[in-house]
Amino acid sequence: QQAEATKITESMRVQALVTIEGISDSVYDGVINSGYRQVATVSHISPLISELTAQELDSAKVNYFTSMENSLSSNDLFDNTSNESSDSNIEYRVLLNAYPKKGSKSAQVADLNQLRPGDQLFMTLALAPLATSEQALNNPSGFDSYRWLRGRHIDGVANIVTTSTSSFALDELSALEADSRSYLKRFRTRIDQGRWQLRQHFYQKWAGQTTATQQAKAVTLSLLTGDRSLINRDTKDLYQLAGISHLLAISGTHVLFLAIMLAGAVVFLLNRLYPALYRYIPRWQVRWWVMISAAFIYALFTGFDVPAARTAWMLLAIGLVRLILLPISTMRVLLALAVLMAWFDPYVLWQAGYWLSFIAVALLLKYDSASQSQNNSALSPSARYPSHRDVHRSRILLIKVWLTGKRVFKLQFWLFISLLPITLLLFGKASLWGLVINLFAIGLFGWVIVPLNLLAGLCYLLWPALADSIWVLVSAIISNLHDLITWLTSLPALSEAWLYTPVNMAILLMVLLAMLPWLLPRGLISRWLALPPLTLLMMTVYANQQSLATSPTLYILPTGDRYISAAV
Repeated sequence: QQAEATKITESMRVQALVTIEGISDSVYDGVINSGYRQVATVSHISPLISELTAQELDSAKVNYFTSMENSLSSNDLFDNTSNESSDSNIEYRVLLNAYPKKGSKSAQVADLNQLRPGDQLFMTLALAPLATSEQALNNPSGFDSYRWLRGRHIDGVANIVTTSTSSFALDELSALEADSRSYLKRFRTRIDQGRWQLRQHFYQKWAGQTTATQQAKAVTLSLLTGDRSLINRDTKDLYQLAGISHLLAISGTHVLFLAIMLAGAVVFLLNRLYPALYRYIPRWQVRWWVMISAAFIYALFTGFDVPAARTAWMLLAIGLVRLILLPISTMRVLLALAVLMAWFDPYVLWQAGYWLSFIAVALLLKYDSASQSQNNSALSPSARYPSHRDVHRSRILLIKVWLTGKRVFKLQFWLFISLLPITLLLFGKASLWGLVINLFAIGLFGWVIVPLNLLAGLCYLLWPALADSIWVLVSAIISNLHDLITWLTSLPALSEAWLYTPVNMAILLMVLLAMLPWLLPRGLISRWLALPPLTLLMMTVYANQQSLATSPTLYILPTGDRYISAAV
């Protein structure tokens, strides 16, 4: 209901005050044909009855400051005029678009990359409503742009026509409208400005670097702040083909690594300098407070997306459960958090990251509880060779190494098979390369790239030169990984890497029947009963794969311009 009430319903050309929110999704670059996409709030909207130049928009800025000063100096005047101009007080949250055009060398549009979070400026815009979800029903890729944009609280799209020559930042407006801006919003804007400055640091001398170096640095930035604006289409396609697109997002692993590093450093310093603090606060509570503080700050720094937010709230909730000493399982905490996040913001139900994040963590908890008992039973006969302790220790070490490798291998297949239904439901396809590449990519990212990247981010605050040296090492590792993935995915013998299938109620029913013996208590029904629906599911998916490969399909391509259409 809220989405229907706040959306833009018709196309129109307007003059409006644009407030930049967060950092842009991409940068404006005419060399690589990359457009500018930025989430922004448009207010003080008035219909455009004639084309305006940049100088005329600058005069609108002067009039805006004058009206703000007059309205604040006379509350009666402000109250009287607010009702008269109620139409101009409507605000929309839109996705700004500006794409390079042949023969266009407008310096104003090229300067869009210099807009910081919190900046405001006047623009002439072509507002348009969002494409409906019905257009995605015939698209086997499964990507629903309407739900993706609506999940970000976006009411419509706006193509930039003209911009003013200068903008005014948050500091200039703080004196005029300090009461209308919440402190939390200003704090969030400061954090986004820090993300923007870090992107500008990576973007220095960008044009003079090779494409491989650029994309290695772009992935490094994405792993640090979740900023994918510098990653081109080819690199995104490579990660999708390899089945490791989830590694580009800021996940709970990133947040946990930073929280553990900072908590360990603080506890180490307290042990050396002020151990008397533990008389008043237990050591685990000191570690917990540092971890949740670091988790929430880093989650805000990375945009507070669902995976990072889930990790921060989970750390807080599990610590509270330990404080109150109630026997509440982690699975119940996870379920309660999922319900509360959906209750607080129902739009997250349209985000694929919400479902994948919570379902993946639930599967990991389920797998860990089952495998932990198996490992304990495998290592239980620990006193068989009392007279040969050295032999016993080496045997135990080999058993642990074997069980660890076997556990990682089984875990990868468990996650791939378990997440396959929800992946096909959300995206309509899944990469079979993920079974192979994730075996070494997850370990490489989790234990080498991400810790080094976070260490460089911490060093950047105190010693930027050292941080740049670490980032050079991280970029070199990522560049070699890109070369390896490109070589693997180009093997002719393994060219069929995608699994396509439309998901309907019949497939969902077969998946449920196959999972039912494992969902019910053990021993209630035989788990061999999962074989018939599983076999039928494999035959159905194979038939759909063959039909999609042999039958021609018409795709209507979105162009961003309602006067131009494209089909293939």
